[in-house]
This record gives sequence, structure tokens and C-alpha cells, in this order.
Amino acid sequence: MIAPLSHRAHTPALGALRAFEAAARLGSLSAAAAELHVTKSAISHQLRGLEDALRVPLLLRGASLRRTQLTQEGAKLLLSVQQALALLEATCNDIRGAVETSPAQVLNVSSSQSVATLWLAQSMQRFSQAHPDIALAFHQHSNQKPAWKTQGIDLAILHVRDAGPHFAQEGDIALMEETIVPFCSADHVPRGRENDARFIAESRWIEERHVGSPETGWDLWQARLGLQARGRGATTALSGFATVVAAVQAGAGVGLGRLPFISEDIARGRLVALMPQTCMRGSWRYVARVRPGRAVDAPLAKLIAFMREDALRLTALAGLTARD
Repeated sequence: MIAPLSHRAHTPALGALRAFEAAARLGSLSAAAAELHVTKSAISHQLRGLEDALRVPLLLRGASLRRTQLTQEGAKLLLSVQQALALLEATCNDIRGAVETSPAQVLNVSSSQSVATLWLAQSMQRFSQAHPDIALAFHQHSNQKPAWKTQGIDLAILHVRDAGPHFAQEGDIALMEETIVPFCSADHVPRGRENDARFIAESRWIEERHVGSPETGWDLWQARLGLQARGRGATTALSGFATVVAAVQAGAGVGLGRLPFISEDIARGRLVALMPQTCMRGSWRYVARVRPGRAVDAPLAKLIAFMREDALRLTALAGLTARD
């Protein structure tokens, strides 16, 4: 049974969360105000109220900063807010479409949290605009185990490699391969030091806790970049690449990025690839897998074609080719 709103723990107002997300994403209270069609003072008031309600600072802002900067608490909140807003938008679009047009066919797509946050949440919005007659429902799986039957998954995005433990299967559709490169927030790196190994050595290192991807750990990159060995106390390990990206965007340090998932942010100047000539091929490649026994009908074929095209776009956008 759903408890009445008055019996639930206090949740900040949606307007305050939207103001926070826009200011964090755009790096400016003025830009957030323009996007949301309100005044800058209204955005500032919403942010103060949100920080008071949560009892922590979320965004560093002021005349001395070129753009707003996320605190660690802000980075954590931003990830959840963006996922929630994407889900709300998708649901509202589905309901609106159901009222305005004939019932759309719903395709259920499953992926990891990082793939959903860093790729699908943005690219699938463009798919929905191009194909308003095809509705999408997103689900998240862990340990490479889509809920094919219980959630009626039509298509899953999975990572595979020849060495296992997750292998490609017959019928898998190739989407993209990973390239690994050091990266940081555009506000974190001083101008002209993008190719300076000493800047990386001076920074805190952020890495993904992933036993199957040694190339996303700083132990390997210390030798690759000729850096002096450091104790583990100089490294922050986080679970999930989306969490690593949020921490780096907040200015917490230098991370090891998985292209093409951050290609768009690099192209738009929000993130910076450091010493890009040292990029290396990742362990994993990504495939789309259709539910066993499901025929590929016209709506699913359109979705697969769009994903392949968008994966190629992101790969080309990165403009980096690993030599090993």
C-alpha cells in the first residue's frame, strides 16, 4: 500500500530538483534560468532551499568561478535526478502519445546503469522523436542478466569479450568497442596542461572498481604514463563508470574514461581527454542481443538500426584511435 504523502520522508520539490539539474548541467544559473523560463534569482532561491533541505552544499558558485562546480554530494544527487527526470519525461511522453495517437508498440530495453545513464538516456530521446509510434521502456540489469521473461525484455545491451567471462553469442549485433583515456573536468585542468603527465601525477586519481578491466585501473596507467608509484591512499575507487564520470565532473580528480560513452561531453568541452595520444583499447565491446526466440519485427529493426548508427556517430566523435 502506498503511504499518503504526509507520511513519507520529506522529498524536495520537483521544481528545485529541476533547477539544480539545469544549473549543474549548464554550469550557469543564468543559463538554467533561460532554459526553464524563470529568473536567475528564482533559480538561486530554489538552490538555496534545496541545499537547506538536504543540509549540504550541492553547487559551488560565485564570481570567482567560470561555471558552477558540483560538490561530491551534488554529483551523487545529479546522477539520480537526471535518471528520474529522464524516466518522468519518457513516461509522460508515453502517456501523451497514448492519448493523442493510436496505442504505440512498447519495446523493453535492458542495460547496465552506466550504459543507461551515459548513452541511452540521451540517444533514445532522439529515437522517440524520430519514431513517435514506438514507445520505449528502460530496465536495468546487473551481472549481465536481463530479466528476459519477467520484464518482457525485447533487447539487451551487453558487454562481451573473447576472454570471457561474458561471451558473444550467435546473432549478437555489434555496437561499439571501448577506448580508454585519462580525462578530467574542463574546469579542473589548467589551460595548456592537457598533455602534461605531471598534472595527472599531481591530481587525485579516480578509478572504477572493475576486476575485469585492468585498463581502467591506475596501477596499469602509472607505468604507461611513466608516473611515480603512489600508495592506494591517493586513489578513490568507485562502483560503476557513471559514478566515476559524476565525480570527475565535480572536480574530484582525474579518471580513466571509457570512450565513446564520454565522447559527447568531450566534444562539447565539458570534459577533457588528457594525453590522448596514450589512449588504449579497452577489454570490452558492446552488443545488442535480442530476446531468444523473439522475431525481429519492423519496430525492433528500426531501434537496432538507430543504435548502430548512433554508436558509429559517438565513435567518430571521439576522434581517438588506440594503437594497442
